[in-house]
Amino acid sequence: METLTDSTGVIQHAIFSIPNRRTGYTTDDNARALIAAVMEFERTGSRQVLQLVSKYLSFLHYAQTPSGHFHNFMSYDQVWLDDQGSEDCFGRTLWGCGYALSAELHPNVKKVAKQMFDGAMRWVPLTHSLRARAYMSMGLYYYLKFDPDSTSVRSALEKAADSICKEYHTNAEPEWTWFEDVMTYSNGMIPRALFMAYQIFGKQEYLDVAVKSLDFLTSVCILDGMLYPIGCNGWYMRDYERAWYDQQPVDPMGHTLSYLSAYDATQDEKYLALAKVCFVWFFGHNSVGEALYDPVTGGCFDALAPDGANLNQGSESTVCCLLTQLAMQPYLSKLPK
Repeated sequence: METLTDSTGVIQHAIFSIPNRRTGYTTDDNARALIAAVMEFERTGSRQVLQLVSKYLSFLHYAQTPSGHFHNFMSYDQVWLDDQGSEDCFGRTLWGCGYALSAELHPNVKKVAKQMFDGAMRWVPLTHSLRARAYMSMGLYYYLKFDPDSTSVRSALEKAADSICKEYHTNAEPEWTWFEDVMTYSNGMIPRALFMAYQIFGKQEYLDVAVKSLDFLTSVCILDGMLYPIGCNGWYMRDYERAWYDQQPVDPMGHTLSYLSAYDATQDEKYLALAKVCFVWFFGHNSVGEALYDPVTGGCFDALAPDGANLNQGSESTVCCLLTQLAMQPYLSKLPK
């Protein structure tokens, strides 16, 4: 991650393991990198890592528009290429800012994250993308860890979780207990948001929907003790054949985080075992039998195809692999042997 990071932020793509400056930067990547850097700072207290936290947070601050929304795509010469980023970008940025707020960081650093989050709150009820609402919910959850008495944030999280449940009740059927007619990317993040909301409110509906949807995701993606994330080359439409490839590292990360949140909410050890299945996908326990994590560079290959890994080590894949490792670290002693 440090290799891909320059004075502006983390560069979007790589040519093998070398930063591809022509691809510029995204707010998406810098938001995820912020979470990884904060987690590593909490683990080590490293001043060098704290500089990364400052760099990524500064990028997000620069990305915020006067209206409170965020740009996403920036060229290498620091020109914004869009007027406003996607709703998913918005949600991921709130996730990053919320996580920074909940962490043991210097108050001056957290004030920046809070200022951005508060400035973006007006857009929360106007965000319609399902995954964006899941990312937002995670950010709102972490904000409440920082300020449990914020009535506006509590209300926003409850409304977001209620709306996610509504999507489930609208689309789920006995043989398809899912939120949409299609499974695409970052599927694990949706039930994760509900497990986290359940921990705040204790609302049984959140837990029930989270468990049923995660169980369905498990039945689709974990076969014979191995993770098969939904492939991005066609996804999985209801009543159609699912796509097996290309498998993207963002999905094993989402699966792992969802199972860890399920364990936190239920204390059911089966979720730790499932988290481990997803975790080891990065290290060769996958359908191709090839590790995506590169211990020499510290990077992660961009995708898993039928004939092996895509050998580019871009920021999304690398940061997702790091986030998965950092998230698993506190649970390693609890994992079943």
